[in-house]
Amino acid sequence: RGNTHIVLGAAWGWRMLSPRWRDLWGGDMDTHDLPLDYNAPQMNKAVIIMTDGDNTIDSNNKGGYGYLSEGRLGTTNQSTAESRLDSRLGTVCTRMKNNNIIVYTVSFGSISTSSQTMLRNCATAPEYYFNSPSDAALATAFQAIGDSLSNLRISK
Repeated sequence: RGNTHIVLGAAWGWRMLSPRWRDLWGGDMDTHDLPLDYNAPQMNKAVIIMTDGDNTIDSNNKGGYGYLSEGRLGTTNQSTAESRLDSRLGTVCTRMKNNNIIVYTVSFGSISTSSQTMLRNCATAPEYYFNSPSDAALATAFQAIGDSLSNLRISK
């Protein structure tokens, strides 16, 4: 129950790969140089953005942008706010791709045709978008993504 803000997941995925977050991960290993710089030799950065719904916001469910009635997206109009969520996702995807991050997108279940198009445009290439209406299709999508990443390592 709630709203979907695909852009928030995409932004956090990007942060996990951004060298701007270096030294913040900690852990048992020496991680002072992680995440690596963009375009580091012999390194590919990839993110998988997966959603089971269209971008939504309303005044009944509090999400990452609060309630629609709070106007945190610059409007209290639902259609306009949802368009802004879509636009923000496009911006994040473009910026990741401009930093040579490989972007895969996966829709799971039943989402609108317009959201499928948005996710296809977000992906690095059209073939990096996977529409997965079933569990079997989702498993096939992740197998294809894994194979694609393996091929990148072998060919480089």
